[in-house]
Amino acid sequence: MFLGTAAGSLLLAFLVNLASAPKAVEGFSEIGQEFFPEFLDPLKATELSVVKYDSELKEPQSFAVKKNDQGFWVIPSHHDYPAEAAERLARTAASMIGIRKVAVQSRSKDDWGRYGVLQPTAEATVAADGTDPRGTQLALKDGSGNELVNLVIGRAVEGRDSHYYVRQPDKNTVFVAKLNVDLSTKFADWIEPDLLKVNQPDLSRILVNRYSVDEQQGTINQGEVLDFLKDKTSGKWGLDGLNAETEQVKEAALTDLVRNLDQLKIVGVRPKPQGLNADLTVSEEVAQNPLLRQVLQTDMQRQGYFVARGPQNSVQLVSNEGELVAGTTNGVRYTLYFGEIARGTAKDIEVGLKEQPAEGAAAEPAKEGETPADPASGPEKGPRRYLLVKVDYDEGLLGAKPEEPVAPEKPAILNDANAPVEPAPAADKPAEPAEKPAEGAQKAEGDKPADPGCDEPQPKSDGGDEPQATPAEPAAAAAPATPAATAAQDPAAAEAPAAPVAPATDEPQPAPVDPRAEAQKTYDQALAEYEAAKAGHAAAVKAWDDRAKEGQKRVKELSQRFAGWYYVITAESFEKFQISRAVAVEPKSAEPAPGAAPGGAGLPGLNVPGLGAPIVPPGGGN
Repeated sequence: MFLGTAAGSLLLAFLVNLASAPKAVEGFSEIGQEFFPEFLDPLKATELSVVKYDSELKEPQSFAVKKNDQGFWVIPSHHDYPAEAAERLARTAASMIGIRKVAVQSRSKDDWGRYGVLQPTAEATVAADGTDPRGTQLALKDGSGNELVNLVIGRAVEGRDSHYYVRQPDKNTVFVAKLNVDLSTKFADWIEPDLLKVNQPDLSRILVNRYSVDEQQGTINQGEVLDFLKDKTSGKWGLDGLNAETEQVKEAALTDLVRNLDQLKIVGVRPKPQGLNADLTVSEEVAQNPLLRQVLQTDMQRQGYFVARGPQNSVQLVSNEGELVAGTTNGVRYTLYFGEIARGTAKDIEVGLKEQPAEGAAAEPAKEGETPADPASGPEKGPRRYLLVKVDYDEGLLGAKPEEPVAPEKPAILNDANAPVEPAPAADKPAEPAEKPAEGAQKAEGDKPADPGCDEPQPKSDGGDEPQATPAEPAAAAAPATPAATAAQDPAAAEAPAAPVAPATDEPQPAPVDPRAEAQKTYDQALAEYEAAKAGHAAAVKAWDDRAKEGQKRVKELSQRFAGWYYVITAESFEKFQISRAVAVEPKSAEPAPGAAPGGAGLPGLNVPGLGAPIVPPGGGN
């Protein structure tokens, strides 16, 4: 009995102890562990998706970036628009490696809304204090579609920097984790920010054609056409038709315009409709089919673009708010076409989610002062505009190709080394006739002259009241003695010409010039200049060819980039492109600043070959 009672007491004590032992709390055993221990290589991530509830639109908004089958990064949520996402995605993926569970905050599903870790697609109401119970869901996948990361990120933990409440979608426990992740869902953050990829110093010509389309009449209202050209030497801008005496280009206005081209950014994209080629011409199939042409016109009219008839019955595109042509020194020519106002919310403008007007309906005209729904702040504020871009190559923008220098022709005097050459007279001493000294020698020897007319003495020609010194008779003008005194001493000497007498001066007399030596010197100098020009020509031609190749390569790249898209730009950018003559030109000051460029009317090469005359639709440059 005693043994049985003891055994029963031991069994009862064991059962009571087992029942009263503390249970392991769910999640506490996981503290310090990683959320995704198998995710070690950020380069394995080939797809990122972010889903966030938009309290303004009152619906979840998704954004995704992935690598397509061709190996290019695209944005599926934005019509597969090309993304410059590799670096940013790698940073985001790397920030998710090694994330650990710092603490357990809650194990109850009822607390999800309190910590903001409800999934963004869940139905929920905003709390009284305005906080949203939904979080942001981030997911990463590899090339096979396997999930690498999936996490709902809630509100920040008060008092703890970079700490957030987080939850894995398939689990109830809410953890605290330290995160340093960029969860931007802005379209502009995932694309190439520099749309045109043009450098300010490379721009050499800008043509602003401010026409508009009268949709009711179906006509073009031609406005100002401004043709700006930059002087290659001074770097200053000129304007065609400028009065160089009284006007000058306002450099600040042109600098602002050029900077806007260099820094042009987009806030939305749309795919081009079928039938519109990469160079913005209409495909032959559509051009020859009135029904297809009407469908294309209706589609493009919504964005402010119209299919029109050009020269020789050609079909072309014109834009509601004119065009801008910009040329660079390497031959790249951009043409920008400005369309209608883009309406709707920021998301509508990015991807065109709003339902478009029915086919055949005219585009809604812009109302004065109307502004579509916009974010509270940021560069996207204001009525934004549609933009079409095309690019082509224009060799005329490079300037004339350097011409090869011509070798100097060897003088004839240097071709025959045996040809007799008499020394040329000194530059400041006239030549003395060869026959005069010969005749004088004959007279001195008593010989009779060959010409009897020379027997008469010529006293006046040898010096008198009016000397008649000529280059043929230099000695007479320089003789110190009068002919009368000479005749009195020696009558025979009076009959002979006076012997040459050096002028009474202490200055040394120049030696006679050798024509062959002078010719050789001149030829050698010309030959040296030719060799130098020849060497410089080779370098100049190479530089010209390099610029041409660079321009052709850039045109090919940009043409592929612009081929399938038209864009939405900010109101600020559009207004800067709509420059007027009143803004661009100012009165010329009385004393122009040093180095100021002359007006455009006086600049050489204003009519750049290939760029042609100002575009005046229909029929211009399209």
